[in-house]
This record gives sequence, structure tokens and C-alpha cells, in this order.
Amino acid sequence: MLSRRPVLLSATVLAASALWLSACGGSSASAGASGRADETVRVGVIAGSPPGVYSAIQDGFFAQQHIKVKLVTLSGGPALVAATEGGSIDIAWADMFAWTSAIEQGFKLTIINPANGVKAGQQVNVIMTKPGSGITSAKDLAGKKIGVPAQALTTVQIKKWLADQGLDPNGPQYTTVQDRTTEGGLVAQGTINAAATSGASVTEWQAQYGLVVAGTYDSGIPDGAATSGYGALTSYAQAHQDLIKRFVTAVRQGVAAFQAATPAAQNKILVGYGGADVSTLEAKYPGALAKAAAANDGELKGPFDLAAENQWIKIGVRYGALKKPLDLTQYLWPTATAATP
Repeated sequence: MLSRRPVLLSATVLAASALWLSACGGSSASAGASGRADETVRVGVIAGSPPGVYSAIQDGFFAQQHIKVKLVTLSGGPALVAATEGGSIDIAWADMFAWTSAIEQGFKLTIINPANGVKAGQQVNVIMTKPGSGITSAKDLAGKKIGVPAQALTTVQIKKWLADQGLDPNGPQYTTVQDRTTEGGLVAQGTINAAATSGASVTEWQAQYGLVVAGTYDSGIPDGAATSGYGALTSYAQAHQDLIKRFVTAVRQGVAAFQAATPAAQNKILVGYGGADVSTLEAKYPGALAKAAAANDGELKGPFDLAAENQWIKIGVRYGALKKPLDLTQYLWPTATAATP
């Protein structure tokens, strides 16, 4: 069991990330049919997320911007930020606490665009457990092992959710699970008592392990705040200013296209990039596709709401994700706050 603390990106981790991914190569360019050079960008993601990038690839928005995306899939925000700092990824998607923790440590990073948020009124993040576990509400989590992914975001959300109900935010034993897709199995075998998850995993674990939902922890994130974003080394952004604009334009188009697609079409895209196939569960659990679609509906199509974002950073400080409040203004690339990149 590991306690959730701010992520420290050591020189060893950075060096290992750079060495492991060095075969990916740097950004490169080749002449396209129009005569304009197509630039290759190594983009860091986790399996099945973020939808905006996948849709932008599928729908040709990157191609329209003369960008060839080479995906590099890692386990979570801290690893993606470390690889970006080490120079083996050009642009990465990661949770905002991973970015700001690295910036706190002095890494020269800039955030170029917001990514995920939580849509007001949308209940998507849940606590799952075995039937008969005795966990039926937030208060029952005290002293129990709850599986959380290797990023501070989920732990902060749960702590805020507990505190808002007058409960001890440090009551549960937060257990980091590096591969969050395995959390359901760990609950089923009794290694942990509960797991935090969302979207397709809810239906998948209901079908595979018979798990049940014990609570929903979607409170706490300020309206309009991004929980994740796209970032790069400041030196990379400075050297590729036009590319950054075109990248952000394509991603925002991808988000809009993904959200306009049917749940079945969304599922097909995500399955192609490592996501769970929810269509196979739809017959047994009607509404499974809609539930999965709701979990991806909060991705932001525009710029940062700075007031909301700085409020979210303060919440992260309160619950141990960061050491002190950080005004993001000076760390945001111009595309991050521009309505039109």
C-alpha cells in the first residue's frame, strides 16, 4: 500500500524514460502532397485516453495541419511528464497535478491546451466494491483499502468528496495501482476493498466480477476547471511555435468531432487505441455504451478558465497533491488561453 504524495520526478526516472523511449526519435518533417512539410510529433498518452487526439487522427484533422502523430503510450501522468522532461516525448497528455508538481520542482515545462474536465451534473466517477463488503456509502471507506491510479487527481477528488460530507479525507488507505485496468480484479480477489474508476470499466467489472457501485465522487472540481492538459518542454514550444498552434487546433477539432459521434462510434475509436470494447456488454447491460460516452463527455473544446484552474490547484494543495498554490498564468503557452490558437 502506497500513500498518495506529490510526484517527484527524479533524475533517474527521467533518464530511464529517455533511454527507454529513445528509439522513438525526435520531431521530423517530410514533404506532403501539397508541398508543405509534414512534421512528425511524438505524443504521449495512456491507453484509451485522451479521445480528442484519437479522433483528430481518425478524422484527419492532424493530416490537415500537416502533422503526423506518433503515439507513445505510458502508464500515467507522472511517467508521461517525466518522458517529456527527458526529451523522449514532444507533447504529452497528463493530469494537471502531474504538470504542476513538475513545475514546482523547477522543470522547464509549458502547458499548451486544457484536456479533460468534469461536465456539470455528470456523474461518472464511482467507487466499486464486492456485494456484501459492507461498503455502501462514503463513511464505510474509513480504514478500507481503496485502489487509485498512479496520479494525484483521483485521490484529491475522493478526499474532497469525503471532506465535503464531514468525513476524514485520510480515513481510507489509498493504494496506488499502476495499471488501473487491474483494479477490478484486485477487488474481486480481496487484495483491496474498493476501487475508483469510471466509464467502460464500471460495466466491465459488473459483468466480469459482479462488482457493485458504492458511491459517486464527482464533487469538488470547480466548474470549468481542467483536470488534465497537454504540455511540452518550453524550449520545444519556443522552437515549434507554429506547430503548437496547429496541434492545438487539430485536438480541439478532434474533441468536437468525438463528442458529436454516437456512443457506438466513440467506442469503435477508443477500442482502436487500447480502450475497452463496451459494445460486447451492451446486450447484457443496456446503457453501457451511453455510460462510457458520458465519462468522455467532459473533454474541453476551448481554452483554460484561469480562475477555475487556479482554484483547482488550491484544492490540490489542500489535499496533498502539491506543496503550495501555483499561479499557472506564467506557465501557460498562448494557445492555452486563446479562443482560436
